[in-house]
Amino acid sequence: MISKLKYTGSNRLKLILWWVVIFIVVKVLEAIVINSAFIFLHVVISLVGYLGLFIMIVSSAVYWFRERGRIENAFIPFAFSFLSLCFMLFFPSTALILKADFLLKREEREEVVKMLANKQIDYSLTKTSHVDIPEEYANLSAGFPNVVVEQVDGEMCVLFYTYRGLTDNSSGFVYVPNEKVMTQFKLREYGNSIFYDPIEITKITDHWYFVANT
Repeated sequence: MISKLKYTGSNRLKLILWWVVIFIVVKVLEAIVINSAFIFLHVVISLVGYLGLFIMIVSSAVYWFRERGRIENAFIPFAFSFLSLCFMLFFPSTALILKADFLLKREEREEVVKMLANKQIDYSLTKTSHVDIPEEYANLSAGFPNVVVEQVDGEMCVLFYTYRGLTDNSSGFVYVPNEKVMTQFKLREYGNSIFYDPIEITKITDHWYFVANT
């Protein structure tokens, strides 16, 4: 009987472990998936993932309560599933992915900014603020191979998307040639296409900001 209980606990722990590993992979790929055709699949996977962890916490808590006096370390499946859920909820995976994205692609983004400034990329802001960029730079802006270009006080500002919502929610890295441009934008106040009703404006480094209205 004891060996059977140990076997049950071991299987439960293995199931939790595999579920967590799969869910971690999903979270790591989140920044990529949410800007692809698989965005709806991502939402489903996330819901199933969190729901699965919650169910595992409940079932492992019941297992611990029932077997705590009959089997050693019956609490381990519960402890592991609880810590896993906390990790998923509070680990700043998105922030780390965005930081890595900025550092790895900064030089290429600045190349695009120079091309726009030197008119090596043809565009007309009288038609649209969305400007197509060369295909080799398509991975610099999420969703589609284009950026947003705005003239603010005579200065050319460029937004590279990191997220494009299904409606008007978005976020991205903004290049501003003059830091003074940023003084006129305030949280939750309409600015323009780049700084549309922002709820977050964070300076990353000189000339670069992260802006979000999601």
